[in-house]
Amino acid sequence: MGYLIVSCSLKLTTIKINTHKEEHLHIQIAEHIKLAPLVESDAAEILKTVNLSRASLGEFLPWVEGVNNINSAKKYILDRVNSGLNGSRWFKIYYKGNLSGVFAVKSICPELNIAELGYWLSSDAQGNGIISQVITRVPSILKNTSAKIIEFRCLEKNEASIKIALKSGASLVGTIPNFVSVNNTIQQLNILPSDFVNNPI
Repeated sequence: MGYLIVSCSLKLTTIKINTHKEEHLHIQIAEHIKLAPLVESDAAEILKTVNLSRASLGEFLPWVEGVNNINSAKKYILDRVNSGLNGSRWFKIYYKGNLSGVFAVKSICPELNIAELGYWLSSDAQGNGIISQVITRVPSILKNTSAKIIEFRCLEKNEASIKIALKSGASLVGTIPNFVSVNNTIQQLNILPSDFVNNPI
């Protein structure tokens, strides 16, 4: 998956929480889909998952090339969970009991009430509606924050992520040209905002 700015209207939904401690917090999304906080000890599973899907993930995610051993997998995790960005929360995605990707509230801009989201999924987990189902629970995840808009950022050729964004109620409002080079291809960044308070999915 990749970068994409999307703002979507979503309904507040009650989510199951297994414990009050953040490091053990599990969010049950559906019968076979669960979120749990991303932690350093996940490095081996993250590396395994990236290795199994390296070709497809590398099409849209510049960091994939640099995650190639256990130390770089740890760095990938620590750089994100310790980003220091306002409202940042990083989760691993479990699908049928297997670590299958990552979902994040990357940051929340309190001035604009915008929460930027990000995610990626292993190749074998794609096509099961996992991210769409996770997105329907985002209002619950954000309910104690100032966020009223969600943003995904997605490269122009990342059709799967753009499709998810549009399905969530987003619409294209702008682009950032020559945003990044992936596999020697320069791609623009698509911007698709939507209000998740006034336009529920």
